[in-house]
Amino acid sequence: MRKYFKWHRIPPAFALALCIGLFSGGGAFAETKVLISNDVPTRNFDTSYLNQIFAMQIRRWPNGTPIQVFVLPSTDPKHREFVVNHLKIQAHQMDRIWNRMLFTGTGKPPTVVNSERDMYLKIRTTPGAIGYLSADYPVENVHVLGEKKQ
Repeated sequence: MRKYFKWHRIPPAFALALCIGLFSGGGAFAETKVLISNDVPTRNFDTSYLNQIFAMQIRRWPNGTPIQVFVLPSTDPKHREFVVNHLKIQAHQMDRIWNRMLFTGTGKPPTVVNSERDMYLKIRTTPGAIGYLSADYPVENVHVLGEKKQ
């Protein structure tokens, strides 16, 4: 005789907590924010433009400054959260785009940095730089996309 799981034996409070944990999108990863160096004139742009920048399709800012893209390693949870929530694609799709460019010789992928500290320092000191950090990472002397300067 086959035994089936009996849902009616689960306490309601536990079942509710389980459902909230399974279906809530937040909590697993911290939010991320997009940073650009202060010399970049563009301050607000949509997901499509941001996607083109990180896919290395747009290589210069409107003022002619070369765009320097910095990313965390593909295995970093913050990288995945950024790609999914800001670029609206999966991390493996972005990796495929970068690998195709590299192997076909049509471009080079973004510069990979080892930590958020490295990312922050690169964006702060490199003209035309763009990258991302955890939302709670303290920053100064860079522009946070979507935030108004004070």
